[in-house]
Amino acid sequence: MALTTFHHGITSTESSKVTPIMKSINMSVIGLVSTSDAADDTHYPNDTPVLLTGITTDDITKAGDGSLLQDCLRTIKAIENVQVVVLRLSDVAEVDNLDILLTCQSRLGVTPKILGAPEIDTPAMTRKLVEIAKKRSGFVYASPRAENGDLLTDKAAIQAYRATFAARELMLIENQWGKPLGK
Repeated sequence: MALTTFHHGITSTESSKVTPIMKSINMSVIGLVSTSDAADDTHYPNDTPVLLTGITTDDITKAGDGSLLQDCLRTIKAIENVQVVVLRLSDVAEVDNLDILLTCQSRLGVTPKILGAPEIDTPAMTRKLVEIAKKRSGFVYASPRAENGDLLTDKAAIQAYRATFAARELMLIENQWGKPLGK
């Protein structure tokens, strides 16, 4: 009579000859959505993601004097000079153009994980950024704004605005980006 063994549960076989592969993921790449009418079109083409591996004076200059993009790049550089994927929009109302951020890994070799569109983060823009963040395990920082882009300042209005998003990927910033609360 043959002896049969019965095993109930999970069997695991490990080998000490295999080197584990560990892939590091950079979680500090910023996806900056912005505008600039005066930007250098070859350096920051419209509706095309551009990777800045470190923000230089040239990058800031080519963003266009007095532009939102230039202000954002200066602010980021003043805090920490990290990798930034810049998406300069030709039309902020066309939020579907943000889908191009989903192609950054294949185009640029990085995936932006921190997403924001300072001063142009309308509800539609924020919803689209949250949608992208969910697909890429990212996070969105946005200001609470009305549909017309005006900043919400009333506490009840801000709470009602936040209730329209069922997303853990969103952090609302009270007041303006980079502006301290009233003193």
